[in-house]
Amino acid sequence: MIENNIDFGEWKVPESWDEITLKQFEDIERYYSDEEKEFDVREVLHILCNKTVDEVNSLPMQFTEKILDKLSFVQEKMPAVEPTNKIVIDNVKYQINYMEKLKTGEFVATDGIIHSDRFNYAAILAVLCRKPNEIYDSKFEAEMLDARIKMFEQQPITKVKAIVDFFINCYIVSETVSQLYSKVEDELNRIQQNIDSSQKIGAFRKRYLKWRMKKLRKSLESSKNT
Repeated sequence: MIENNIDFGEWKVPESWDEITLKQFEDIERYYSDEEKEFDVREVLHILCNKTVDEVNSLPMQFTEKILDKLSFVQEKMPAVEPTNKIVIDNVKYQINYMEKLKTGEFVATDGIIHSDRFNYAAILAVLCRKPNEIYDSKFEAEMLDARIKMFEQQPITKVKAIVDFFINCYIVSETVSQLYSKVEDELNRIQQNIDSSQKIGAFRKRYLKWRMKKLRKSLESSKNT
């Protein structure tokens, strides 16, 4: 902690990844995702020190340099962790149920979050990472979701990184399968159009196209079941 109560108050500066919350990590990810944005130390200090940009603007550069010295750890990678679908917070176990496919409510909620803000890991975890036998329904959305999001936001990034990585890995695999499914579906439609639109197609050509359709349909079913 850096103190100077006379001029610009007390600043709590994190000195390790353990002191960075999931919410702060999300905000940093959002900030750096804009490749066209030039680096602005004021924005970074605003996120990591929970101060306004105006408060950062008022700091003498000598004081700012002291803060940056303490934040030098961000140049290092976080310790590697093994992805897991489980986490314990305040002696309560939460887990992502990957043994079953997403229910409609879970899918709609998660899909909406990802399309709105792909870095909102806390909201994604609030939907998917729940207590054993806890159901995601309208009551959960109304009474529990906001509090659960805040709970995950306040966790150290080093504590939740393993389960965030687990979700990201699952999402990447799911997206890859979905893209493959889409490509196969497009190819099936194209072949069917060729068969339907060709009035003078030869017998061999027609058999070949149907054979290709049969193989593609098997691939499509395989993709759906992955």
